[in-house]
Amino acid sequence: MCGRFTLKTPVVDWLLDLFPNQFGFDPGLALAGISSNAFRARYNISPTQQILVLRPDTSGQLRVDQMRWGLIPHWAEDLSIGAKMINARSETLSEKPSFKPSLAKKRCLVLADGYYEWKKISPKEKQPYWIHCPDEQPFMMAGLWAENRRIPIASQDSCLLSATVITTASNQDTAMVHDRMPAIIQEPSEMQAWLNLDVNHSEQPSKLLSLLQPAPAGTLQLRRVSNAVGKPQNDFQELIESISD
Repeated sequence: MCGRFTLKTPVVDWLLDLFPNQFGFDPGLALAGISSNAFRARYNISPTQQILVLRPDTSGQLRVDQMRWGLIPHWAEDLSIGAKMINARSETLSEKPSFKPSLAKKRCLVLADGYYEWKKISPKEKQPYWIHCPDEQPFMMAGLWAENRRIPIASQDSCLLSATVITTASNQDTAMVHDRMPAIIQEPSEMQAWLNLDVNHSEQPSKLLSLLQPAPAGTLQLRRVSNAVGKPQNDFQELIESISD
């Protein structure tokens, strides 16, 4: 699963390098009208908080939006459902009524540069790890988003945007901590394929689902970190620092 993650890296230049000429904005301005504060370093992004999501707009150009973490389907009338849908299992996306519409036309990529997972040490003890690329550079987690107009949200003109992170089986790097991991999409061509809404899942299911594989061995590193990450209100650099055994 993925219940906490980080985004401490400035990502504007990284995105422009990955997708040149594919954004509908002036690089000198905030992405999609998001304030610069949205791109501050974050060390403990938690469910129900705002996350940065990359998605295509109606014209096919890419944009970055802030969305609430925890999918809230268009038919929901209560925010609480989102807490149960922070993750979506890749193996059952086509079977779940909450995810199937988004899989067809609301696919996205969630920006991150690491995520936390807890290893069970004993029935009462778990040890957190920060899992990241060797160079600590950002990466994309496959996601789905939804739009809800039943739950009024003044700051979003009564339109609530929310997203979920898709998970898959763990890889060789992460299996010692947990049997699930985010579906990380690494190659720009695969990112574009996931975001290409001209690819209809109902017609080409294998083409999309084949992108949701465990990351190749050697892609990620694990760092044993403090239990302080367990408190959502904690959000500081020391959370990702290694602790001694």
